[in-house]
Amino acid sequence: GLEGPEEEKSWEEHQEQLEKEMQEARRMVFHLQALLLHGSLPEEDQDGSVSLGDTRPGVEQQLVLLRSRLDQSTEETLDLKRELLRHKQEARHLQAIKDALQRRLAVQEDAVLQLKQELLRCNMAKDQLEGENEELKHKLSEGNKLITEYEQQLGRKDRVLQQQQQKLEEAQQRAQEGGFGRVDERGLLLILKSDRNQAAGDVCSPSEAKVVVMEEFKSPGRRANSTDRDSWPPSSKMAHSHSSPGLDTAVSTKVLYFTDRSLTPFLITIPKRLGEVTLRDFKAAVDRQGNFRYHFKALDPEFGTVKEEVFQDSAVVPGWEGKIVAWVEEDHGE
Repeated sequence: GLEGPEEEKSWEEHQEQLEKEMQEARRMVFHLQALLLHGSLPEEDQDGSVSLGDTRPGVEQQLVLLRSRLDQSTEETLDLKRELLRHKQEARHLQAIKDALQRRLAVQEDAVLQLKQELLRCNMAKDQLEGENEELKHKLSEGNKLITEYEQQLGRKDRVLQQQQQKLEEAQQRAQEGGFGRVDERGLLLILKSDRNQAAGDVCSPSEAKVVVMEEFKSPGRRANSTDRDSWPPSSKMAHSHSSPGLDTAVSTKVLYFTDRSLTPFLITIPKRLGEVTLRDFKAAVDRQGNFRYHFKALDPEFGTVKEEVFQDSAVVPGWEGKIVAWVEEDHGE
C-alpha cells in the first residue's frame, strides 16, 4: 500500500526534472537559432566579443550534445510512460483483487452471521429440550410415587381381604361345630358382603364389619324388614310368602344373590335340589329384564373359593355350602 505513493512521488520528480531539461534545451535551441541567424547571441554579458569563427565549433558541439540529451530524455520519457502504464495496469489488477477479496469477506461475514444464528437456535432448542427432560423426569418421579402408593394400597387391601377370608372361615367352622347353633343365612350373607366390600376398597372398616356380623349371629331369628322386602323382586316376595317352617328343604334350594343397584342382597328359594338348578331356572326365579352377567360362588379343588361365571342357560349352576350364592351384574358390553 506504501509503494504507490512513493512511485507517484518519484514520477513527479522525474516529470519536473524533464520539464527543466526541456526548458533548458529550448533555451539553448533558441540561442543557437539566434546565433545562426544573426551571428551573435541575443544577450551577451561577456566582457569581450567572441568571433564567429571561434564560437561555431563550440555551438555545434553543444547542439550535438543537446540533441543527444534530448534523445536520451525522450527515451527516458517513453520508459517512464511505459512504466506508468504498467503501474496503472498493476493498480487496476490490485483493485480488482481488492474488490474480490472484499466480496469474499462480505460473503464470509454473512456465513459467520448465519452460523451464529444457527448456533443461537441450537442453544435455544437445547435449553427447551433440557426443560422438557426435567419436566418428564418430574412426571416420571410422580408416576413412580403414585405406583408405590397404589402398590401399598393394594397390599393393604390384600391383607384386609386375607383377614376377612380367615374370619369367614372361622365363622363357618364355628357354625359347623355348633358354637352358635344354626347360623342364620343373613349372617353368612353379611360376612360375604363384608368380604366383597373390603376387596373393593369399601369405606367400612374391618371392626365395623365384624360388629355387624356378630349382631347377626346374636339374632338368628331375625328376618328382613319391610323395606328390604319392598326392594326384593316379585319372585323373591312370592317365594317368601309361600315359605313356611313346614316346607320340605330336601326338594328346594336357597339362593342368595347380590345386584349392582342395591346394597341389600336378596334371598329366594328355587324348588329344585342343589345340583339340578340350571341358569335358566335361576333367571326365571330372579326375573330381571335386560342383559346381565351371572357369577356364582364355587369351591375349586385347586384354588379354593372362587367366583365362576355361567353363560349357557342349560348349565347347572354351582353351589356352595348347601346353597347358591350369586352376583347379578349388568352387562354394558365392555
